Amino acid sequence: MRARAARAGAVLTMSAIMTAALGLLASPASAQETGLSFYSGNFTTLVANVPAPTGTCAPLPPTADSHVGWSNFEDVVFYQTSDCSGQATGMSTLSTYPAGRWTSFLAS
Repeated sequence: MRARAARAGAVLTMSAIMTAALGLLASPASAQETGLSFYSGNFTTLVANVPAPTGTCAPLPPTADSHVGWSNFEDVVFYQTSDCSGQATGMSTLSTYPAGRWTSFLAS
């Protein structure tokens, strides 16, 4: 019975995510974000938007746990240091991650 409830919960969660995503796609182009948007709560609350990433090191919002690359760039790299030094972790343009794991990023 628990497996059935867990499965139903997973289906409902995916359904909610897909509904939200389809709503964004169906909205007018002028209402959509551009650039790189960071969210907390797994795409729930917008915490920062970089309309035109420049390729320079920038602080990652500490509460961010997800991001969407809307336009104007091709690559996002996260770092655990504040100056974008050390090990680089390549991220896709649509990702989730633990909040606070990385402290800075480069997007170009």
